[in-house]
Amino acid sequence: MHAMETTLPRSIGSPRACPRPEETSPHWILLLPFLSSILLWLSYFPVSWGWLAWIALIPVLVLTRATVRPVWLYLNVWLGGLAFYLAALQWLRVADFRMYFTWIGLALYCSFYFPLSMCLIRWLDRRTRLPLALTVPLAWTALEYLRSTFAGGFSWYLLAHTQHDELPIIQIADVTGAYGVSFLIAAVNGLAVEILFLANRQRKLPGENKYPAAEGTGSLWLAAFVVLAALAGTISYGYWRLGEDEQKPGPRIALLQGNLDQRLRNDSAVSDEAALHVGEHFRDLADLASRHRPDLIVWPETSWPYEWREESGKPIVPCQVMAKDMAARWRTHLLIGTNALDVSEDGRSHRYNTAIALDAQGRLAGRYDKIHRVPFGEYVPFRESLPFMNRLAPYDFDYSVWPGLSHTRFPLADASKKGSTFGVLICYEDTDAEVAHTYGGGGADSVDFLLNISNDGWFDGTSEHDQHLAVCRFRAVECRRTVARSVNMGISAVIDGNGRVLQPREQPRSDSSVSSEFHLWKIERDSPALPVAQWHEYKKVAGVLLAEIPLDDRMTLYARWGDWLPWSCWIALGLCAVLAFVRRSRESARTGR
Repeated sequence: MHAMETTLPRSIGSPRACPRPEETSPHWILLLPFLSSILLWLSYFPVSWGWLAWIALIPVLVLTRATVRPVWLYLNVWLGGLAFYLAALQWLRVADFRMYFTWIGLALYCSFYFPLSMCLIRWLDRRTRLPLALTVPLAWTALEYLRSTFAGGFSWYLLAHTQHDELPIIQIADVTGAYGVSFLIAAVNGLAVEILFLANRQRKLPGENKYPAAEGTGSLWLAAFVVLAALAGTISYGYWRLGEDEQKPGPRIALLQGNLDQRLRNDSAVSDEAALHVGEHFRDLADLASRHRPDLIVWPETSWPYEWREESGKPIVPCQVMAKDMAARWRTHLLIGTNALDVSEDGRSHRYNTAIALDAQGRLAGRYDKIHRVPFGEYVPFRESLPFMNRLAPYDFDYSVWPGLSHTRFPLADASKKGSTFGVLICYEDTDAEVAHTYGGGGADSVDFLLNISNDGWFDGTSEHDQHLAVCRFRAVECRRTVARSVNMGISAVIDGNGRVLQPREQPRSDSSVSSEFHLWKIERDSPALPVAQWHEYKKVAGVLLAEIPLDDRMTLYARWGDWLPWSCWIALGLCAVLAFVRRSRESARTGR
């Protein structure tokens, strides 16, 4: 019976033959997941050889039809995934010694998606006639989406992020989101493995179960045509979108970039001396910015060390006085990253990670409370039922903040009196497409541009800064809105609606009243893209980035439809499961087993 299963051609619609249990594979093939992990790690920062992503999955995918015992196969695939995430996420440990636990815990969690992907791909390969060029992207994209959204999600290190600097490739994100780029990369890897299997059908790949030659090349040619057509269509669409570059000049803004170690920032919450130092640092940066008369000065996340406090929905008197003093000093609109404390009429208080907008007269023009909080950075999951989780947090005090409830559209009156609107993404909200895409799309609720205020001072010049900026580029393309970033310790930047990081130019300093250590950069209207190789020059330096925001009013389907692609992948997987169940039921009824 086993011999018949491995020599007879399959009937239409029947699953592939199962490997013979006595077949074995050389032990060295279990190293293949580690080779994929190395190639994947090289695809992201700090190396950022994104082209490797197009072949990075091939080694581990060779195991799809391997005859290794499942326990050893999945164990090694998991260990390969763990090796990748431990290396990729090592910047987490820099924040605080307690973050070593968070680093290892997050790496452990994410690594389980590797064997889960392999299990799903192998199941599809045995239960359907679909080629790897389709099953690999279906499984990989669906699970990327699950990792990005489940229990708050972790949406870093998607396959798509390896292509952040390939602008023609990533333009498709305004239709499919970043997941469309991941789908395409996974499809190319799956096609390459299918070709390897076919090329070696007379001489098996190491560990491969030799499926019958009667499989033929027809389906492979069709799969190759579809994948190559999708790749060509994506690139063509990208060049078309890039050719639509009709962005108009918008308001003049000044982005403050501090250079303060997070330990000092933490001390400012409990020490008046530290708070004074932090306040003076950003006050001096705002002084430098105000000399160039911007329409808006933007402060990084929680850079103002004093709380904004409201009681019964109204700012208390000291905060009103503070706002008036700030307006009198800088005489322009301000967006300030701070912590807010709301006290209700019944005396209950809630803290928020907040962006406060003040107009030129010191009046409150809007407020946004961060919606997507970072686990352990802004709250401790399950702290009530699992008290030991508090030990994983980088604070010695209760720092938890409440989530915001609404997306704020801030008005801004610029010098031209035309006026514009903007939305704010705080910290890692620019890595969460679900938060960002509500601001784009070209509809009535769209804003004219986006601001990301962040505190990356936790990570002290590591590859986190570069990777954070790379991920943010996808939000600009998905929404077709310029994203301007004001980041403590960097990398502050302006990303236009095509995903270009615009190149700043150092400006001469004529005044001596502000620290000479502060840089002054300016983005001209015709600024080219900033090469990735120069990104590191804007880390761990303090300065002011002046820019005239390019306004893009194009519509995007992704902002309107959201994550239709990964949901379609899950629906397709569900249909495959139903059809496989029906087929097995019919076969059991026919054979009487």
